[in-house]
Amino acid sequence: MAFTSLSAQTKKLKDSTPEQRAKMQTEWMKTKLALNTTQIQQVYALNLQYAQKNDPVIQSNEGKLAKFKKLKALQKEKSDALSQILDEGQYKKYQELEDQMVQKFKEKRK
Repeated sequence: MAFTSLSAQTKKLKDSTPEQRAKMQTEWMKTKLALNTTQIQQVYALNLQYAQKNDPVIQSNEGKLAKFKKLKALQKEKSDALSQILDEGQYKKYQELEDQMVQKFKEKRK
């Protein structure tokens, strides 16, 4: 069952454009992190940049592990860039939310 939802999520990612993914991520971050107008613009630009970098990986036919490693490396780069945009409290909350998502993902895979 968990595998089905993971496959569905992967298909959903493949079927969405980088712009759609960036917009969704930005909306989520705006709500969760109370971003100001300037931050919203900067975060959207960063989300779009990384959605475009992630796209060839998502669309590729590589194995799940190879994709995961590449996406994880890109996510680390993005997190480092976000630390320059968000204030200390927002960045700490972002990291906590990211950790929670990773935990949920790991639980679904069991």
